[in-house]
Amino acid sequence: MVSEPERQCVGCGRRGPQSGFLRLTLDRGVTPARVVVGGGKERMGRGAYLCKRQACLDRAVRRKAFQRAFRTRVLVDEEELAEALQAIEAGA
Repeated sequence: MVSEPERQCVGCGRRGPQSGFLRLTLDRGVTPARVVVGGGKERMGRGAYLCKRQACLDRAVRRKAFQRAFRTRVLVDEEELAEALQAIEAGA
């Protein structure tokens, strides 16, 4: 039996199966690197995971959790990430 990898939300710290989170990666084409919604195989490298809730995004931004997760200075476009969360919510 193959089990799904467990991940942790950078906002609230909740742990759970990877499918329950939104995976975020970095667009390193700009300086500072920009946090973007990333899938699995198309964006390799370090990722951060976020619960699919607006409250977790708000808390992660407020606590500068993305900088810690990616171990570098990052630019967070809150509106873009909030839109991605709303799209997921609308599809569910």
